[in-house]
Amino acid sequence: MGDLPANANVVIIGGGFAGTATAWALQRLGIADVIVLERDIQLGRFASGRSAGLGRQLAEDEDTTALTVRGAEVLRQLPVWAPTGGILSFDDESNAQAYIERAQRFRVAVEPGPKDMVMSRWSQLPELRVVRALWVPSDGTIDVNGLLGVFAQGVRVEISTPVLKVESTGRGANVVTPRGTIAARVVVDASGAWAGELVGGDTLTAFKRHVFIIDAITSVNTPWLWHLGAGEMYLRVDGNGILASPCDAARCPPGHQEADLVGEAHVRRLLDEADSALGGLPITRRWACQRAFTEDRKMRLGRDPNRPWLVWAAGLGGHGATAAPAVGERVATAVIEAL
Repeated sequence: MGDLPANANVVIIGGGFAGTATAWALQRLGIADVIVLERDIQLGRFASGRSAGLGRQLAEDEDTTALTVRGAEVLRQLPVWAPTGGILSFDDESNAQAYIERAQRFRVAVEPGPKDMVMSRWSQLPELRVVRALWVPSDGTIDVNGLLGVFAQGVRVEISTPVLKVESTGRGANVVTPRGTIAARVVVDASGAWAGELVGGDTLTAFKRHVFIIDAITSVNTPWLWHLGAGEMYLRVDGNGILASPCDAARCPPGHQEADLVGEAHVRRLLDEADSALGGLPITRRWACQRAFTEDRKMRLGRDPNRPWLVWAAGLGGHGATAAPAVGERVATAVIEAL
């Protein structure tokens, strides 16, 4: 592990999707002297690297959808994207209609259909309450660790380098670590659930979510399914099993999250309510991640209004994998404005 530089144009705090995508975008724009500082021994340890990798374009609001649609456009050109398509299912007709209209506004081709659209791909869920479904052929799945690797290629990343504090110097800031202090012209706070703690300002709220691999086999060409409504959950093919999440959201402190029996009981209950045999099958792998949100649930991207040296890249709220390239592009533009 070499010495840290005494000075840098840009110091990015956090090596998840937001931080590495910003470094990737800055590199593409020809901005040099950029360094990513990651507290852990690997990139994306707490959230990004634990993503389920669903390339979902249509999100729950306009702001997020703009980023996920653009992100998917970039991801389709990278070797980390698999064009599986995706199905959104709804138990409320008005919510389904809102998604159809959002798809039209963002020019995302969708095919509306009845419950049979779900059953033809996911017959393991016979009693899932579906009043409308949307087939989104341009959705896919993402190799999340591969994506972190793409973003980090050619970028200076220093792992095992926690930031202890950030001290404003007026037009820039000193970033203090156990390995030394870097005088930065611009600091990007991409520290996920910890965003705001070091630089000051409103902090984020983190929620724990479980993901499980069920010992079951389905067609490798099956698109993922995300059921939106009461009993929200998603499922996708994952190697020799089925990945399933109950979309739970237990508030948690930032840090390493462990899977627990409450999460397992939740996913089995949802599957049982859908009269699915999957609910009784063995779980071969389980993990938990954390999703971080701002108070208004909108991503915090761009320049800080009061500190010219600070740029935010936080609050991705679980859409980080698909939105990452667009997040990086937007934040990089803000960084250039601040330099």
